[in-house]
Amino acid sequence: MLRRTVPLAAVAAGLALVLAGAGTPPENPQGQFQHKQHAALKLKCNYCHSGAAAEDQAGFPASGKQCKACHTAIEARKLPSARVYRVRDFVIFSHARHVSANLDCSSCHGEVYQADVLKVERPLTMIACLNCHKEQKATIVCTACHELGQ
Repeated sequence: MLRRTVPLAAVAAGLALVLAGAGTPPENPQGQFQHKQHAALKLKCNYCHSGAAAEDQAGFPASGKQCKACHTAIEARKLPSARVYRVRDFVIFSHARHVSANLDCSSCHGEVYQADVLKVERPLTMIACLNCHKEQKATIVCTACHELGQ
């Protein structure tokens, strides 16, 4: 079981919200989880997006189980999320392959803990991917990202 010490300031801030009656998250018209509010915890991306290191898709925390490590008084509810990145159907993309190549999440996603609202930091176009592969000295063979015959 992963044990993480939570900074006292983060606990105090959370407690202040509970005492102030903030049982619901602040208004978020984009429907996104507020990464910036959790920056003080210095959580690694794969703490919540557990599939990122081992699977093709990073995934979203479905149950909120991780949230309950700090937010013990909250009831289960759907986490606010809005998909920011979506690859085309004919593209094979694997988070695990990119993580194993020692690429940091911020390489593509930017500094999410500093952003009020997440946005596409690196476009998901063929030229952008090819340029990145060239920068990283990764393969640019078509079949690395595409199945032939589609």
